[in-house]
Amino acid sequence: MFIIFVPELKSKFMCPRPKRYRRVFSPPKIKGFKPFGVPFVMSESVSLQYEEYEAIRLADYENLPQVDAAKKMDVSRPTFTRIYEKARKKIAEAIVDGKSIIIEGGNVEFDKQWYRCNNCHNVFNAIGNNIVCPNCDSTEIEHINNSIYQWRNGRGKGHGRNRNIEDSCICPNCNTKIKHIQGVPCSESKCPNCGELMVRYI
Repeated sequence: MFIIFVPELKSKFMCPRPKRYRRVFSPPKIKGFKPFGVPFVMSESVSLQYEEYEAIRLADYENLPQVDAAKKMDVSRPTFTRIYEKARKKIAEAIVDGKSIIIEGGNVEFDKQWYRCNNCHNVFNAIGNNIVCPNCDSTEIEHINNSIYQWRNGRGKGHGRNRNIEDSCICPNCNTKIKHIQGVPCSESKCPNCGELMVRYI
């Protein structure tokens, strides 16, 4: 009995191997960076995924050898190198071209339930309901694990300019935040407290 191997059938019926989740021990304290001297509404953005942030943190901030950093992220050394080089290229692009950096999404997993306070920007882990910030007691809390899940399943993925994690406008003068009105640029809205023109919140 002979079996005829047809490459076309193999590629047709074989499913691609799912990406392995990369381990991130703690999320960043910030949602991104804005270029100084360029209004956010006028700048383009670069999306830095959580695993790319973690690679930069481990290799450049903690000065770990790539072999050790790869073990911490539970990936192979070549995979870590690809993630790390991609992250550096994105950061260089943002600096050279004056683009904003938005830290969002990715194929990652956390070992704890992480939250970010939108009032004082504190990042903390907690379990249970009615979560409040342990630093300022604010209830304006973002569940980071859930935002990763939504990004992974197609919600919250902007595909144009100025992709934003939070749908709000903020006053650059007094930091008052208001809900962004779809189709109306934040720069056309005035702060209800001081009258300053608003900018998009990141």
